Amino acid sequence: MSRKTEAQPSVDETAEVFDMTIDEIAQHAEIPASTVRLYQNKGLLPPPERRGRVGYYGAGHRDRLRLISHLQDRGFSLAAVKEALDSWNAGRSLDHLLGISDVAPSLGREPLRLSPLELTQRFEGVDLTQADIQKAAEVGLIEVDGAEIVVANEAFADIGPAVARLGIPVAEILDEYEALSTAVDQMADRFRDVFERHLWEPFVERGMPADEVATLTSEVGQLTELATSIVTTELHDRFAAFATNYLTQAQESST
Repeated sequence: MSRKTEAQPSVDETAEVFDMTIDEIAQHAEIPASTVRLYQNKGLLPPPERRGRVGYYGAGHRDRLRLISHLQDRGFSLAAVKEALDSWNAGRSLDHLLGISDVAPSLGREPLRLSPLELTQRFEGVDLTQADIQKAAEVGLIEVDGAEIVVANEAFADIGPAVARLGIPVAEILDEYEALSTAVDQMADRFRDVFERHLWEPFVERGMPADEVATLTSEVGQLTELATSIVTTELHDRFAAFATNYLTQAQESST
């Protein structure tokens, strides 16, 4: 950032211009100057550029104030805004800032809370052992909260019993889930890298303007849908290929 003198602002067109006093930026943001100072003291707003005893603010400060207002309008407390901004600067917790739960509702759904009896009833007709329940907790599918079992992933309570009724032991289902979770993490990491390089980093380089958050939200949603579609299609094709192969062998063996 180019340093400016009081008499002559920088002529570097690529540098941010700091030309607003605290009263001016407060008036622009429609908040009291004391609120601007409060945000600075809490680490929500970067300090101004000092020229002598006067601090000057630029477009980045203005956009940050707009973002703070946006987050507060969505119900964030100042502490939550601080945490969100810190995460945003570190490239984390995009679901909070971008409203990904609106784009991908599965990320925002409430966990399923069941009594031990209700969980057992879900697996009616299936041999669900205490060891299976303990394994499910170890891989993060469930956790015990007092007298309730909290199911973080509804697949264990819905899809799990359906798979088990095909004759696959619950213990093996849990082993496969653990392996699948690792594979999904790897796939998600690759898509995250694509997102960071082509969407997030350019956004950061533009100063993370608040008026582009909605556009970025839409792009995240599109990438989520495309990635999910690709993975689903590829997995379906792999299943179809090996199923066809086994059926072909069975027919050949019977002739």
